[in-house]
Amino acid sequence: MPFILSLIPLILGIIWKFSNSSSTIRKGIGLAVIGALAGGLIYVRFAVEMEPSVLFLVSAILLSGFCSLLSQEDSQQAPDIYASIMIVLGLGLGVILNEAILDRIFLCGLLGYIATSLNREQQKTFRTKIILLHIVLAITLSLSSIFMGETSQMLAGLFLALTFLPLAPFHLPFVKTIKDAKETLSSFWIVVWLMIGLDELKTIYSFLTDEMLFILSLLAILSAIYASLVALGQKVNSLFVASATLAHSALIWGLLQVFPSFSKWGIPFGITLALVLGGLSLAFSFVQIRYGWKTIGNLPGLLSTMPRLGVVLVLLVCFALFLPLFPAYLGLGVMPTIETKDVGVVMTSLLFSVVWLGGSWYFIKMLHQTAFGEARTDIPYSDLGPKEVFSISVLILAATYSGIIF
Repeated sequence: MPFILSLIPLILGIIWKFSNSSSTIRKGIGLAVIGALAGGLIYVRFAVEMEPSVLFLVSAILLSGFCSLLSQEDSQQAPDIYASIMIVLGLGLGVILNEAILDRIFLCGLLGYIATSLNREQQKTFRTKIILLHIVLAITLSLSSIFMGETSQMLAGLFLALTFLPLAPFHLPFVKTIKDAKETLSSFWIVVWLMIGLDELKTIYSFLTDEMLFILSLLAILSAIYASLVALGQKVNSLFVASATLAHSALIWGLLQVFPSFSKWGIPFGITLALVLGGLSLAFSFVQIRYGWKTIGNLPGLLSTMPRLGVVLVLLVCFALFLPLFPAYLGLGVMPTIETKDVGVVMTSLLFSVVWLGGSWYFIKMLHQTAFGEARTDIPYSDLGPKEVFSISVLILAATYSGIIF
């Protein structure tokens, strides 16, 4: 049953890639398929035993896919975006829902799909070549891990987890994918990417030693510093969101040595992070669809000229500013009353300071460049419609549920 659920959107997306059906038909069919998949997931949940964490990871992917499809307006690129969303949806579900060989086959399919998109570039830069080598290595490790011993499987899984729950210097495929994704597809990619990373980390978590956790914490601090500085000077909205995601992902890696029971705090926080940053990317895509702009600051004064979009940005930024508190709140809930293990207070405090202070700086700077300021007189401002407001609201509510209630 999980295999069939994964295959349905994948086959549909591939058919759409080579057909000329209208955008309206594709959107209607796509939304209906996601609704059917949600129903099928509920059936599987009650028919067979499924881990709650897997259910929530898959639910986040379905919810994000639904919102990305619903809020995508008809445009020249819309048919291709609908096809890509369904392909990525099918491959992402395949990675998380299936086990052993099928899991790795779907993961290799997803990595191959990314590599194919990169390979179509006419002029490959040195950075692109490095990313392609990274993806080839990930595919090789993913396939070979099936036949490896336990230690080799863990190391291969760690490489994949660092790629999909990105830390520098393993972040290049993530940043490139988000940068190249068109319109609402960028938001969906953020959620799918992080859900796969959380699933990979959940698998290898019990094999991580104290020495490995210390090294990962140090790498998390360096990655957070790097990503915060990049986000601070970033003008391209997709790269800004990708850098912010990279900075906040470091919190998960840095807190692995502090809080036990990763599934109980890391997965809820990871879902919250993905939905909030995915929501911010979705909001930026609405501007891109209307005006074709990807540069932050080209459209100031949104609170007065596009109040719905302005309020959405304010809400998302306020949520993002408090993201570092969520893993602490969730982690303390599962920590034993008496903790005798050295949890690296200094490193943890440093990581929180970097992510929180850095985020406060670049998020508020971005907000001042968009929501506030003097509105342009040469632009026909067009506020969000009901479908767009609904999509963003659903993501915010789901993020709140995952971060506070789950």
